[in-house]
Amino acid sequence: MSSGGAAMPQPSSAPGVNDLSSLGQGSYVCLHKTSFPRPRAWKSFGELQQISEASLGSGSSDILKAIQSFDTSPTQDLNTEQFQTLILAMVVQESGGIGNVVGDDGKSYGLLQVQLSDEAKEYEKPATCDPSRCTYNNYLKMLQQGVYGHSGTGNPIPPGIAYWLRQNSPGAALRGYNTGSVPDQSDYQVASPISTESYVSDIGNRLGGLRPQEFPDTSWKLKNCGFQIASTG
Repeated sequence: MSSGGAAMPQPSSAPGVNDLSSLGQGSYVCLHKTSFPRPRAWKSFGELQQISEASLGSGSSDILKAIQSFDTSPTQDLNTEQFQTLILAMVVQESGGIGNVVGDDGKSYGLLQVQLSDEAKEYEKPATCDPSRCTYNNYLKMLQQGVYGHSGTGNPIPPGIAYWLRQNSPGAALRGYNTGSVPDQSDYQVASPISTESYVSDIGNRLGGLRPQEFPDTSWKLKNCGFQIASTG
């Protein structure tokens, strides 16, 4: 799954680690252990749309419409709007709204960078599209693969974020989505070498309102937060 964040002018220093009150104030906050904003502190869907829409490109209206079609939250911990807001933050993180993004050495596809093994591709082709021709239905299919995945048993298509949310808090669920497991329920930074240590922290900052142009690059997060850079393979 993608680490998100393009090369941008880097902040001179980081706010205090785990300083949730500084989220969305113009600088990245290093979120360690289980630190993650509570849903009631997230930006609303409309606010996050305003912050992120320019980075989603020409397909933004269809992407937003497709996200809003998910009208039932998989967990009582999130209402429907919060669930949609989480999906939007993940789309910005994973692909920036570009429908034909292929990451992780050709293993991850679409808006939510779903990873499909060769075996999985025999059951279901990865949803992708030419950015100049992407339709609402293309985007919806990409989101369905990333949100619903499968039930967690018997099917080689990876579970989606809804699966992880049924069993975990939002922060832990994001670690499960990015890594394929939650290695340490007391520390969401713990990840496999090929997944993104900063993933939960990144999404937390997006939900708190940090604008795409304010995101630091991976080298800044390594120096200031200690987040290791994911390997490939």
